Amino acid sequence: MTIAGFFAGLRTRSRSLRFRLVALVAAALVPALAFDGWLTIQAARSERTQIERNADDKTKEVMADIDHEIASSKATLIALASSQFLQTQDFERFHLQMTEVARQLGVEIVLRDASNGKQLVNTIVNWGEPLPQVTTPESLDSMREALESGKPSVSNVFYGSVMNQSVITVGIPVARGGANGYYLLVAIPLDTFAAALSNAGLPGQWTVTLIDRGNTIIARSERHSDYVGTKVKFSFNDAGSAEGVNFGLSREGEDTRWTWRRSAITGWVVSIGVPLALLEAPQNSALINYASASGALLVLSLALTYLLSGYLPHSVGTLGIDRTPTREEFRILFESAPNGVLVVDDKRRIVLTNEKIDQKFGYDRAALTGQPVDILFSERFLDTSAASANALVRLKPPTSGDRSVYGRRKDGFEFPIEILANPIAPRAGRFEIVTIIDTTPRMQAAARLQAAVSERDELRRRLMQAQEDERLRLARELHDETGQTLTAALLELKGLEIQYNEAGRSRIRALRERMDEIGKSLDRIARELRPASINELGLNTALANYVSEWSQQFGIPADFLRGGDFDLDTLTDEQRTAIYRIVQEALTNIAKHAREATSVSVVVGRAGGNVQLTIEDNGAGFDTAVLNGQSLNGQTLTGNTPAKGRRGLGVAGMRERLALIGGELEIESSIGIGTTVFARIPANIARLSA
Repeated sequence: MTIAGFFAGLRTRSRSLRFRLVALVAAALVPALAFDGWLTIQAARSERTQIERNADDKTKEVMADIDHEIASSKATLIALASSQFLQTQDFERFHLQMTEVARQLGVEIVLRDASNGKQLVNTIVNWGEPLPQVTTPESLDSMREALESGKPSVSNVFYGSVMNQSVITVGIPVARGGANGYYLLVAIPLDTFAAALSNAGLPGQWTVTLIDRGNTIIARSERHSDYVGTKVKFSFNDAGSAEGVNFGLSREGEDTRWTWRRSAITGWVVSIGVPLALLEAPQNSALINYASASGALLVLSLALTYLLSGYLPHSVGTLGIDRTPTREEFRILFESAPNGVLVVDDKRRIVLTNEKIDQKFGYDRAALTGQPVDILFSERFLDTSAASANALVRLKPPTSGDRSVYGRRKDGFEFPIEILANPIAPRAGRFEIVTIIDTTPRMQAAARLQAAVSERDELRRRLMQAQEDERLRLARELHDETGQTLTAALLELKGLEIQYNEAGRSRIRALRERMDEIGKSLDRIARELRPASINELGLNTALANYVSEWSQQFGIPADFLRGGDFDLDTLTDEQRTAIYRIVQEALTNIAKHAREATSVSVVVGRAGGNVQLTIEDNGAGFDTAVLNGQSLNGQTLTGNTPAKGRRGLGVAGMRERLALIGGELEIESSIGIGTTVFARIPANIARLSA
């Protein structure tokens, strides 16, 4: 067939031809633009996720600072309680000592009689002057709590009439003659906490709020004086957890994501609010920019195609009689296509090509005309079966493993392509317009993305290894240095007992008991950081010991079983550490969220070619939909419903550990029945066999 014959066969209505060409260009552009849009959205979502993680980390950091402030106040009171002036009831000198400490700290310190609550010494009142005896209910409740428990107590917010401002108090009972004789407290102005929150280094538009156990605002990083002492609407006491996330309006009227965390020391809550507008800004900006750019590109491409295609066929007369487009008109249409385009006749020969096809495949201009279309593809992609006998472009369907098709240049070089074939049936015969898109840039982008993911996984692996190394270092320091120092101090105290009377020896023995408890706590923390038994006794013994110690600590019956005849210690260090940490995290979750459980089992066994770790409890259970951020019947996940924030971070950590070693995590749970955690780790079972 000649070119002239082909043109003669293209007599069809101009509007139909124009719309077909526009559709062809749209079919080539839309998939690429959609893929770019997906990448844009994923990048924006990752940025939002990072902001949320930063808010969670900042909440922990601020809470640690507040707890440190309260612990410092307790330490100050304990130091004052041991004053010889207080023990000898020399209140005038004790007043001088208290006043100097209060002046340095910017607080008020008060000594009360434990029997009637009356003030004996007050640093704001000069010695000898009448002492105020007005006591607020909050202060009395805090004193009663400390005297009954024998431990330090922290009050809620109340108005201190002597200091003439809202304060909180930290108090401790002071023994006298074997009983609680005094109550020593320090009143801290709320401005102290407001200054700490303002200096927390939060990004702009973030707000951090400190709230007491009665849902009253203690301090706020923004507009502290306007809202201090007011109540918050959300009841943290009803949340039933130590941390969480909720959404609502801020005091400034902005929709806000609140990340909150409760202190185990004070019961207070630190809540950091990030405006949703700030969280959604990256995605909104990315979508606007992408929509503008892609929309402009698509409209411009389609408009250009539509306009240029108008020069090919021109209808004249009221009856719409068509005429044959000129060679020049047809050439403009072909050359304006954004990708390579060619036409194949019913004998599978190339009739027409545009310049992009010739350049991409390395042929001289028009050198492909009259050649079989199979010359453009590698032989391994050609389909010679009877099923493709009627196809003009005969290519095998992609396999499940490799869905790529490769074009072959004149010099034999192969490159990845996509093919869009559009059959047409002019009078001259059967043809196909074939659009060929070079997907090399897309595959290179995918390769770069895969390399970035691999680099990220390697970074995570190094971070986890650094974490394990740091845990080991801390464990050694706690055991070798701090433990030895504590032992030396205990021996020194024992030697001092003979130098004091019975009252002094009693106090020294009490101090030794406290230090002994501290030593046991340090030893337990060191073992949890990095139990030496993993390397010394092996993973199997380490797991058995940890499960037994956990059962004794929390009073929940638990057993450990290793199924199968294989040696766990032939696993890699990374795999053994992952198994141990997953058991730790799973048992920690049970201790936090399933204390009502009466049976816990930890089993390590085989599952096909994998090592399978199973941790099962018969606790209250939960709906696993919350781990994926789903809601239950459209209701907010609060109250007795386990919120995503309570388990999500621990589960995410377990999934991340397993992903780095090629493993996977599965959680099954039913409310009222219990929870089962499955961790599967790929391993060569034959190599592990004992």
